[in-house]
Amino acid sequence: MRLKISQLSIVPLIGSKRIAKKTFFLILILSFAFISLKLQLSLMQKIPVQAGNQSFVVKKGDSLYGILSTLEKKYNLSNTWWIKIKYIFKEDPIIKAGRYNIFPDTSISDLIDRFEKGDVQLFKLTIIEGSVAKNNLINLEKIIEDQKLNFEVPKTVRDIFSAEALLMPDTYFFSDKQDLIKVLNNSKTYLDKYLEDSWSQKPKDNPLQSPHEALVLASIIEREALLSSEQEKIASVFLSRLKINMRLQADPTSSYGFYGDYGKKIGRAVLDDKNLYNTYQNKGLPPGPICYPSKGAIDAAIKSSPGNFYYFVAKGDGSHIFSETYDEHNKAVKKYIYSK
Repeated sequence: MRLKISQLSIVPLIGSKRIAKKTFFLILILSFAFISLKLQLSLMQKIPVQAGNQSFVVKKGDSLYGILSTLEKKYNLSNTWWIKIKYIFKEDPIIKAGRYNIFPDTSISDLIDRFEKGDVQLFKLTIIEGSVAKNNLINLEKIIEDQKLNFEVPKTVRDIFSAEALLMPDTYFFSDKQDLIKVLNNSKTYLDKYLEDSWSQKPKDNPLQSPHEALVLASIIEREALLSSEQEKIASVFLSRLKINMRLQADPTSSYGFYGDYGKKIGRAVLDDKNLYNTYQNKGLPPGPICYPSKGAIDAAIKSSPGNFYYFVAKGDGSHIFSETYDEHNKAVKKYIYSK
């Protein structure tokens, strides 16, 4: 059978198309492999941190493109634009603003993973039971200064430290200004809820009139009771005094009213000072808390009842001797105070 000339010309044309098609797919596969290899090499680059670790700050609104460009310039990295190609075909990760630690041998891939997880560097603020607000504000300001954080203490946080016991004493971790505000506001809400729940369990014979009064008494208990095991007993003494309108005569209230702090000598001038916090001079509770009370002190103030003891004196080992009468108390004072 003979083929026409036009039919013969189609045979090499079909062969050429097949070769071209195979060549195209081969080039495509090789290009994909080349790009994948370049992307992998770029991602596996180690960030040259010589010793210890360095910090890298991501600001609110920074994009991955901008961050990669900054990293490339700062650490003399190569070809980070290969990584940018990856995100042409997928959505950019949501990156949490904050400060990130870069440790030795950290790869770009590791760092991007941490950006996506929001694994930011955290700063620690510890509020100790019995401490006062102004000192904790000073501690916070020092953390911000020492760590060279790019913000000042915001007004909402200053307001939280403008009075005692607006937070639960605890250790707080934050990464930036907004995180700090959120963490402390959450603690404020938690304290309010804890007070409310505890107040619902108050015995009928407990003379406190409000959760605020409970917080005030709890702060006095916190400063008086060195041993948590004595908090309820000390609470019962103060509740007994409140019930009969007897002065509380708590040394920490005179110190707070005179100095606004603790650790300084309580002499006659301090005890005689007629400030509103001094329970040697005024009957009833002070107008506000005198420190940050613990959960134990709050529960002791609310859940305790007046007892038979009206006096207590420190024995010198952290514990106290409790007395029902003034005569018994004087004997205890002579034994544990004047005999030293």
